[in-house]
Amino acid sequence: LPHSKLDTFKLTLSGLEPMLAFKESNFINIGERCNVAGSSVFKKYIMADKFSEALEIAKKQITEGAQILDLNFDDGMIDGEKAMSHFVNLVTCEPDVSRVPLCIDSSDFKVIEAGLKCTQ
Repeated sequence: LPHSKLDTFKLTLSGLEPMLAFKESNFINIGERCNVAGSSVFKKYIMADKFSEALEIAKKQITEGAQILDLNFDDGMIDGEKAMSHFVNLVTCEPDVSRVPLCIDSSDFKVIEAGLKCTQ
């Protein structure tokens, strides 16, 4: 998009494709199922080191209309930095998933940094 056109949007986010929100946007669908606190199935996959199965949850959310993916690995039994890095690396290699923006979510800044280091 030309820079002048981007100025009309209130929020511009990007995965491989831009996600544009503007004043008239009624709703932005944020996929919350890649969050160990929000999905017991996702948490079980992460704890069992089944990241491919966890990635399928991300794909399904996008197929069902998620415009942003929330990624959170905050759990005392999970190495959040390692899990975030590994999962974000998988996401960025999957075109169907990496086309949407990611919300790198954590209460631990080191986990956020780990996720950001793996994004473009």
